Parts: sequence; C-alpha cells; structure tokens
Amino acid sequence: MQSPTAEVVEIIVAGLVLLVLLLVLFVYARRRLISHEGDVVMCGYRSDRAARWRPALLRMNATTLQVFPLFGWTLRPARTWERRTIDISAISMLEEDAGLASVIDLQGRGRRVRTVGTTEAGTTMTFDLALGPVQYTALRYWVESAPPVPDWPL
Repeated sequence: MQSPTAEVVEIIVAGLVLLVLLLVLFVYARRRLISHEGDVVMCGYRSDRAARWRPALLRMNATTLQVFPLFGWTLRPARTWERRTIDISAISMLEEDAGLASVIDLQGRGRRVRTVGTTEAGTTMTFDLALGPVQYTALRYWVESAPPVPDWPL
C-alpha cells in the first residue's frame, strides 16, 4: 500500500507531464494555423537598430508579409506589410555580438536584411530581419516574384 504522500507526488508529476504535453500540442497547433495561409520561416525581427532582436515567425502569403512572435498565444500578426511595397534595401552579415545571431546563424552565414514596407494603415516603416541563408533566399524570391502593380486604378 502506498503512502498518501507518494500518491500526491504521483498526481503532481502526472499533472506536470500533462501540462508539458498540452503546451507542446498548443505550440504545434499554433504553428500549423499560422502557416495555413502562407509560407512561414523563423527569423529575428527588430523595428529599428536600437531595439533588441526578437525571435519571430515570418509569414509570406500572396498579398502581405507578416511577423508573428515566436512565443505567444495569439494567432494575429504583430506587424503586417503590403507585398507590393516591400523593398529590401540593405543586406549584411549578422553582427558577431547580436544575441539572436547565435540562434538564427549557426554557421556564420546569417543575413541582416534592412527592409522598408508600407503597413496596412498606409505608414512606411523600416525594419530589420535576421535570416539564415535559406530563409533569406525564400524572402528574396518572394519579393522579386510579386505580380506587377497596374498603373491604372481598379
């Protein structure tokens, strides 16, 4: 016969295991729901050079570029830019001392991409993305393959 203390410990351990499993399931389901509407890559994001890097998911769909926090509960993007206004203005190697560089750039080939885009509200914003070589190539192809914008109003 087990002591009451052992039963309490077993219940606590089972609860913690269940909590971890639910958390992993939520992270998986959130990622699947975010990637349902477009291609998703992991990146680093910062709104200006003074801000710190934040790990994020970058979604590229037919009309918009969207950034989602890597860790979070929401399925709404933190930022959204119109695809036809995205301009990749400067590409450089990630800084050696950047905290996110060690996460994104495992082999010293990561890129810092200075990007300009217009939000859905119509404001122009400059931001940085930290991308690995494959993710950078995907973003570059996505930007360059955008359909042309007609000169006449629709």
